Amino acid sequence: MKKGTRRTYRSNAKNWLSAFPNLRLDEIDRSTLALFVSRRKERGVSDTTIRRDIAFLGTVCSMAIAWGWLETNPITALSKKFLKEAPPRTRFLTRREFERLHAAASETLKPQLVLAVETGMRKEELLSLTLDAIDLKRREIHLQETKTNSPRRVPLSDAAIATIADLIAKPGRPSSRYLFCKPDGTRILCNKKGFRAACERAAIMDFRFHDLRHTFASWWVQSGGDLYKLSRVLGHRTLQMSARYGHLRTDDLHEEMEKVAKRRG
Repeated sequence: MKKGTRRTYRSNAKNWLSAFPNLRLDEIDRSTLALFVSRRKERGVSDTTIRRDIAFLGTVCSMAIAWGWLETNPITALSKKFLKEAPPRTRFLTRREFERLHAAASETLKPQLVLAVETGMRKEELLSLTLDAIDLKRREIHLQETKTNSPRRVPLSDAAIATIADLIAKPGRPSSRYLFCKPDGTRILCNKKGFRAACERAAIMDFRFHDLRHTFASWWVQSGGDLYKLSRVLGHRTLQMSARYGHLRTDDLHEEMEKVAKRRG
């Protein structure tokens, strides 16, 4: 199990234990689930978060059934119609906003921002990137460990190559297998504090590091990039996941509008 999944599961478990500290799995029924949902809603928790908590419990119960500890999964009896699934997040920056964020970032953060918007890589993929995964001659990165457990190759733009080359050749760089490393050569585990500070200095609101991935995808589509190829670069399991950016490509609509206007004329 990946570290991120473990962190999420620990958070889910904490929510359930906080609500019902002495409840046994075989004591969970519809009324228990309904009470949990109502309590979480009263605290202002979003429907999406509540759905994740319920999904976690469903996974736990499924394992309990497999081990012979439960006979049925109580989650299957719960209707989630009243828990709305939030639309996929597609927050992205304009070119000018990114320039502002880049200018406000620390020297350590700047190359991370550039590679994020030039490759569409996830934060963990980026921070755990090793030198042996980078092939500058082929202009690509070979990712072995990904969120979907499917290795993929990420093409590199001129800006990405220049950024990587500068990092590797940086004077005083410690001996490290990681592209992004600390002075002692160990990898950078988190950039949350520095990223948040850069956003504040640049007056960028409601923006997360993962949104740089959305920024890459949005710029790709707005520049006429193909959705299927975008899906391959991002490592999406289905084309539908990339289709959320389809509304940003309007060149073909403008062309069709001109054709229709000419026919009318």
